[in-house]
Amino acid sequence: MVLTNRSKSVDECCCKQREIGDPTPIGLFAFGTTQIIYALYLIQIANITNHQIALGSALFYGGCIQVLSGVCSLYSGKTLSATIFCSFGGFWISFGFIYLPSSGIIDSFKNDPIMLRNAMGIYLTVWTFVTLLLLIASLRTTILEILTLSLVLTVFIFLDLANFTGLGIFSRIGGYFGVLGSFTAWYIAMARLLTKETSYFILQTFPMPNNNNNTDNNKSLRLV
Repeated sequence: MVLTNRSKSVDECCCKQREIGDPTPIGLFAFGTTQIIYALYLIQIANITNHQIALGSALFYGGCIQVLSGVCSLYSGKTLSATIFCSFGGFWISFGFIYLPSSGIIDSFKNDPIMLRNAMGIYLTVWTFVTLLLLIASLRTTILEILTLSLVLTVFIFLDLANFTGLGIFSRIGGYFGVLGSFTAWYIAMARLLTKETSYFILQTFPMPNNNNNTDNNKSLRLV
């Protein structure tokens, strides 16, 4: 009996040591921050048309950090969250690598810019479809999460149109939707950080009907 109790105590200690913090806020901040930087460049704010500055955030914060957040989410048993973070983290890494001068990918199309636009259009269209699937998977989470993914989907659609038509107006419209999507992602991240234990106030994320965990605004997020 003594050995059994001691064994249980050891198991409980190990379980406590394996507990990790919530990886969701950092994943959402990485996503929202990288997206808004790129979105502002799409809008051509301050007449900026060179997007190279965004590569650092795309490769490391929006890319590596978001993938790491997804891995931690998977370790925590949050499959949908892990899928979303790892997918978009992988997107930002690949997207940044395409535009990295040393990769030579963009330079390989320098003699055929139309082929480059079509190739990027196909690339982004595939990610549009992936985003649609993730949106469908999140329909029983919260209104704000659904809104965020819907805005991301809209951004991809306009970027698809921009590449296939060559009309810059579509990129700029997509940029505005990207800014809105970043704000909603930041809001959800703050909703996860501002808990009853750590803050004087909390933020609502508006769980969808039939959400199985809608008793607490911060615990109701099945997505995260």
